[in-house]
Amino acid sequence: MPDVALAISNLSVRDRNGTSLVDNVSLSVPSGGVLTLIGETGSGKSLIAQAVFGLLPVGLSATGTIRVGGCAAIPAGDAGRLTSLWREQIMLIPQEPSLALDPTMKVGRQMALAGLPREDIGSALAAFDLPEETSAAYPFMLSGGMAQRVLVAAALGMRAPIIIADEPTKGLDAHRVAQAIAALRRLAAAGRSLLVITHDRRVAEDIPGELAIIREGQIIEHGPSAALLAAPESDYGRTWLASDPRHWPSCHRCCDMTSLALSAHGLTFGWPRQTPLFRDLDLHLPKGGVLAISGPSGSGKSTLGDILLGIRQPNAGSVEWGGVDIVLNRAVIRQRRQRYQKLHQDPIKAFVPHLTLERQFRALEEIKPGLRLDRDLPSLLERLKVKTTLLNRHPSDVSGGEAQRLALARILLLDPVVIVADEPTSRLDPVVQRETIVLLRKLVDERGLALVLISHDRDVLRAVADDHLALSATW
Repeated sequence: MPDVALAISNLSVRDRNGTSLVDNVSLSVPSGGVLTLIGETGSGKSLIAQAVFGLLPVGLSATGTIRVGGCAAIPAGDAGRLTSLWREQIMLIPQEPSLALDPTMKVGRQMALAGLPREDIGSALAAFDLPEETSAAYPFMLSGGMAQRVLVAAALGMRAPIIIADEPTKGLDAHRVAQAIAALRRLAAAGRSLLVITHDRRVAEDIPGELAIIREGQIIEHGPSAALLAAPESDYGRTWLASDPRHWPSCHRCCDMTSLALSAHGLTFGWPRQTPLFRDLDLHLPKGGVLAISGPSGSGKSTLGDILLGIRQPNAGSVEWGGVDIVLNRAVIRQRRQRYQKLHQDPIKAFVPHLTLERQFRALEEIKPGLRLDRDLPSLLERLKVKTTLLNRHPSDVSGGEAQRLALARILLLDPVVIVADEPTSRLDPVVQRETIVLLRKLVDERGLALVLISHDRDVLRAVADDHLALSATW
């Protein structure tokens, strides 16, 4: 039996009410080997990683033991002893890069403080197509995909023998997903031990080793990844594999271009002293239509979405909401903001951290005439497959996928005309991803709303969009 680098034994995680979120999970990562963990959104994958690092959210408690390398087993509830293992024994590539990077400190300094030699920072960044000047940038100057690549690049230069990668390809385009997978394979080839948590089938397929499937806090299958992916025994395993967007039927329909919800002409935007991200863009989005925007990380997809919503001003060009140019008439933005909404790439940021989710949903009744939460919310949450009990929690106490679906529910309660969805499925497992995208398309058809869908995943876009705008990187 091979040596074990990381042993998680009988791990259970419970909330304040004693509800089990992770139930008696035992997993092991062999020395120099890989264990990939997949499962549905909210199944407890990230909670396992947080428990290993002693980083469970306030209000959650853990039992069981965690053993790292040759160290003695540590009680899962002993956060102090677990945190003492950081950097030297174990490191985390976190799911939310925006929360992992200090917004007040330049990228290069953060990588150096994390233990990467300064002389290696440039080559580590270059390995992920990040220009040398990235080291002098602050995190807020990076796209979500660029920030994710910074974290993976830093891991390459670290010396910790065990690495836990929580959704390491989230927010990356296909080319950079391949780079991230190659980097993880290089780490494994160099003798590092990896626990990879992912929704991405490409990661599960392309990184050999062991594979475990978790659902509702319990491991339902575990075995060699190639064999399990070829012939899963559980119903959920088969459903997960069948949810690949390449297998979705196309559901495009013709749109009435005479009834525009959103249009733009001659849009140009660039940061000071840099090559413009895009120039002279025209687009037209009718009610009942879906416009896809794709492109590599850093090509300006999220920035374009913010311009279409009036959050950011273009350098040149016009944006029209129902025929009114919001670039020239900013007052229209305040008047119509409620019906032009953004589904954020980082959904946690859409909520106030210190208020319960229920209280934040209740606040909608004060701004939306006729809205009755008791009547309107339960059926919507059911369609989105969100448990109503989550409303009793704070935003930090739900998974990224749960937060994304709750954010979508809050938007839909406002009866929007346009939704700009920025990577709306990057935090969702394949099954919930398909259900969410199909629901969005159905809502477009039923309500006649207009959807701007920003994504790296061209297979998803191809299945649901009526029109497609592809941006290209400027470097």
